Parts: sequence; structure tokens; C-alpha cells
Amino acid sequence: MLTDKITEKIKNSLLNDPRFADLDFSNLLLSIPRNPDHGDFSTNFAMINSSRLKSKPIDLAQEMLNLLKKSDDSFFQDISIEKPGFINFVISNKIYQRYLADVVLQGVDYGSGIHNNKKVLIEFVSANPTGLLHLGHLRNAAVGDSIARILKFSGYDVVKEYYVNDYGNQVRLLGESLKERVLEKLKLDFNIPEGGYKGDYLIDVAETLLLTKDSRSILKEETAFFSNFAISCLTKEIEKDLEDLDINFDSWYSEKEKIHDSDSVINIKKLIMSANGLYKKEKAEWIKTSEYGDNDDWVITKSDDSSTYFMNDIAYHHDKFLRGFDKIVNVWGADHHSHISRLKASMKLLSNDLSKLDFVLIQFVRLIKDGQDVSMSKRSGTYTTIKDMLNEFNKDLVRFMMVSRSSDSHFDFDLDKCREGSDDNPIFYIQYASARINSILNKHDLNKDDTKSVDLSLLTEEKEIKLIKKILSFPDTVEEASGTMSPHKIAFYLQELAAIFHSYYKSTKVLIENDELSKARILLLSSIKIVFVNGLNLLGVSSPERM
Repeated sequence: MLTDKITEKIKNSLLNDPRFADLDFSNLLLSIPRNPDHGDFSTNFAMINSSRLKSKPIDLAQEMLNLLKKSDDSFFQDISIEKPGFINFVISNKIYQRYLADVVLQGVDYGSGIHNNKKVLIEFVSANPTGLLHLGHLRNAAVGDSIARILKFSGYDVVKEYYVNDYGNQVRLLGESLKERVLEKLKLDFNIPEGGYKGDYLIDVAETLLLTKDSRSILKEETAFFSNFAISCLTKEIEKDLEDLDINFDSWYSEKEKIHDSDSVINIKKLIMSANGLYKKEKAEWIKTSEYGDNDDWVITKSDDSSTYFMNDIAYHHDKFLRGFDKIVNVWGADHHSHISRLKASMKLLSNDLSKLDFVLIQFVRLIKDGQDVSMSKRSGTYTTIKDMLNEFNKDLVRFMMVSRSSDSHFDFDLDKCREGSDDNPIFYIQYASARINSILNKHDLNKDDTKSVDLSLLTEEKEIKLIKKILSFPDTVEEASGTMSPHKIAFYLQELAAIFHSYYKSTKVLIENDELSKARILLLSSIKIVFVNGLNLLGVSSPERM
């Protein structure tokens, strides 16, 4: 990355003075100033080392500036300082031009990182298989899969997991509800149980069930039969909906099979007891999470000897640690926020390394139609499914929109605005930029030999330099998105790149009589195309050849 080269130049310059020999250069970080007048990059390295070197930040920045200017070989066009002690850098245009050719040569690998294949488990969606996936799940799916793509692109060995909650009271209610729908299809008296599932999707499941065996034998079955059949059908529907979004999981982790049909809960309880983390109160068993960072203790075994949801979650997450991952990521709805501290406390009690455990919280999505909220409820059956969304909008649009804002902010999905094919529609704006580039490159692209001989010093227009700077910041954007698990940073970046490109395209002819300049501009467009393709792919979005 260009930033690696910049930090290397700064470090080597400062090491010419023994005074700086013992500094921790891992703290030498670069940022891009919001105000372009403050340079291309800035560092607060002088500020964070001023107390150690017993200097005022601005004085130390001046010392560093003198060393940098003394040893510079025209890599920097300008270096300046700013109170209280920032050092600002403007990179020479020739450096930007030199690095641009590497983008085309790296192609699909441009922007990728190396994290030595560290193993990451990311669990997301994990919606109860008691209904179809809806709009709220869509955001979790899009964010979770984009994080997985970004981490994989950054060099991690990623496993995507879906936790199938196929055990418990809600599963029993699902089975009872399905049985009543079977009675309805047979034109017999039926009554959906209180708290049951009223959605029409169970009518479809009932129709499928009636095709498998005769009605008399079906009606003799116990509730568990109906529950298992419904879970099987709905899990397949969930898997199909996710595949339509280009989301595929490596692991489907069944709560019933992995936790309740095994000795998992028994073994976890033994571990908690051996850590003196269990006590009895009011005929229930409690875990001492308050001694490990949580505000309260929690019931893990109820008075009827059944395990609580929290106990099952402890067993599941302890198993995640046992599987040897270097990083464990949970993508949860924001309504699970209070669950984090108790889960962390229980993992600490079990001597797991909390530094490996991370959480991404997804705020709620509101569906807006004709300026009004559209309410959603799974049990009443009044909600907009992923199928509904994909019947009206293409996969690219819904996926991009779901990651176009920070996951910790609420998001309004406005149906009317999303129907617009205009510059106000961000994915249209980006894909249209990519398609414009394709229309030129399909006729005038360069081969690799041409790429090596192109004179990029001819790219001197202000907008060309601006484009080059933006292109070369892509690897840093990916690294930041990976480190913070924030796919919206990629979405923001692509919108900014598209805006710069559209402005350039309107004001500048790519193909002109000057053949060498045309080649340089074609290479510039090739680089932009690579970034669009790579960036959109990280969000699970395509880069169409034409629009």
C-alpha cells in the first residue's frame, strides 16, 4: 500500500537522529485530513511522543519536519506542520502516477491484505426458523455477509455460520400452528393456538405436508412431527432466500442436534460448577456472572430442570472457542445489546479469551411506503419478506442499500426512492459509472505489455490526480473496513469515487488525437473499473457490463 511506503519513508528519516531511535513506530499512523488544504495525509506522531521526549508537540513536530525535509528524495511535494503538532504531507504527483500502474497489474487482488489466514468464525442472520426471512433479517444478512467478504479479502480464513434455533417453546407453537393449518386445508374446524403463528406461509407448508402422506395418518401424528416438518421446510426456504441474495453459509449449526441431543449442556454445567460459578436459588440454578463483569447473575436451569435460552447460548459460544478460531464475530440485532455483557462474563468464567470475541450490532430497519411506516410482525404474518423485496427490486439494490449506512444507525428503506433509476439512487450511480467505463474499455482496452509502457506522467489534470489519489486509497479503506467491521465505509468510498469519475467524464475526453495521453487515460479508467469491481464484490453487488 502507498501508506506503508509513506510510513516507511517517515520512519527511516527520523531514525537518522538517535533521539528518535527508541520510539514505538507502531504508533505512526496516517489519516486523510477532511480539509484538502491540510495535505494528502497527516500524522499526530509528534503529539503522542511529546511527553516521552519532553518537548512541546509543535516543537517536536518541527524537529521531525526538518529531518523529513533533509532526507526527502522528492517523494513528498510538501511537508508542513499545524498546531498543536500535526505533520501534514502532500505526495508528489509522480509518486501517485508511478503507483497507478500497479493497480491494473494486481487486478482482482488490488486492495487485498495478508492476515496469514487467521481463522474467523462469523455468525449472522440466525433467525428462528419459525417463519420466512423479513426486512430486518435482510440488513443483518447483507451486513454480515459483507463483513465476511471483507475479512476474507483481507487475508482471513472465514467460516460463515447460521445458528438454527430449532428447539424450545416457539418450535412447539410452530408445530401446533401447522397442525391447525392442515385441518384448515382439510376443511375441518381449526384454531391457531394463542401465541401461535398466523402467517399464510404455514398454509403453503401444510399443502406440502399433505402431498407427502395421507391425511388420516398425518392427523395421528404428535406435535413434534409437525414441528420437525415445519422447521425442515422453513429452513430450506431461508436457505433459498439467502442464496437469492448470493449468501451461502459454510455451517448450519442445529441447536437441537448440537446442544440438546448431546451432552453439551451437562458438560458446560460441570465446567461452571468446577469454577465455583453456580448456585441455587428459588429452585433454579444461577450463574455468577456478576463476579465476572456483568451487573447481575442469571438463571441457567429453571425449576423444572430445563435449561434457559442463556444456558444454550453459553454452550454454543463455548463450543465456538473450542473450535480454535482466532476471532469470533457475532452479528446481532441491536435489541440483543443487553445480552453481550452477560455472555462475555460467562465466557470469562469459563476461562475463554475475550479478546477473540467481537460483536456487531444492527439497528432496526423501517419500511417506508407512500411516506408511511409499514409495520411488521412474524406471528401475525404481517411483514415484508425477503422474497417480497426481491420480487420488486434486484439483489444488487437491496444489498447495497442495507450496507449504505453504519449498522449502528437506524435505516429507512423507502420503496418509492428505491424505484428511481436516477443519480439519487446510489447503486445506480455507481454501476452507471462502471458501465460507462466498460463502454470505452470494450473498444480500447490495454494489454499488460501496454500497461508497463504507458506514460502516466501525462495525467496532470486536477481531476485526474484526484481520481488517482482516490484509487490508491482503496487498500486503506478496505483495511479500515476490515478492522472496524464496517462495510458502509466501502459503500461511502464507492459513492465518492463514482462522483469524482462522473465529473471527470463530463469534462474530459478520454480518446483524443494525442495517442499517448489517450493510453494514459485508458489505464486510469482501467484502474477505476478494477476498484469498482473489487469494491462492489465486497458488498455482494455486481458490476454490470452495460446498463
